[in-house]
Amino acid sequence: MKTRYRSIIYDFDGVILDTVSAKVDAFAHVYRDEDPAKIAAIRAYAEANGGMSRYEKFRYFEGTVFHRPISEARLAELCTQYRAAVEAAVASARFIDGALEGITRLHGIAAQHVVSAAPEDELRSALAERGICNRFKSIGGAPKSKLSEFRRILGEDAVEAGEVLAIGDSLMEYHAAVDLGIPFLAIVAPGVPDRFPDGVQREGNLLNLVALINGQG
Repeated sequence: MKTRYRSIIYDFDGVILDTVSAKVDAFAHVYRDEDPAKIAAIRAYAEANGGMSRYEKFRYFEGTVFHRPISEARLAELCTQYRAAVEAAVASARFIDGALEGITRLHGIAAQHVVSAAPEDELRSALAERGICNRFKSIGGAPKSKLSEFRRILGEDAVEAGEVLAIGDSLMEYHAAVDLGIPFLAIVAPGVPDRFPDGVQREGNLLNLVALINGQG
């Protein structure tokens, strides 16, 4: 089957699984004993910077919200608490509408990749638990950057930027795609603030994914 795109790059949270709110809640849980006003600031920042790694977010929270230095040991402790808080939520999270069906139907038709700010071992575990790890040619996560992973995929798949579709719900992957000239599809769920510029193609879910890849969307 000839398709409009030869490769697809998916973000994970908010694109494959409905985990965005659970991960924001996990940051609030880690700081549950702090000033409520500062917890509100943490929530707002986490929601606005979905494509940023937890390591960068914790450095921001400690330095900018709480005005205190952070050691590598403290950072590791915060990340351990955060991971414990999200594991159950990720394990029980539902697929974004159309994600499982689209990924399954496109297996073997387009090279599919996951690139996320979540740690790579967590991504592999979550996808393996759902039996879809083998649907993806590669799975890339923190500490790798989205830009470097997008560039790697262009080279490994031997494709032009216009033959790749990046799908994400945050400005991090949008900017990585724009920097490389890769077409981008923004996933903006109902009720979620739309932070993407005018002119960016948007969908509320992945129900139209196969049609889009086939050049019908």
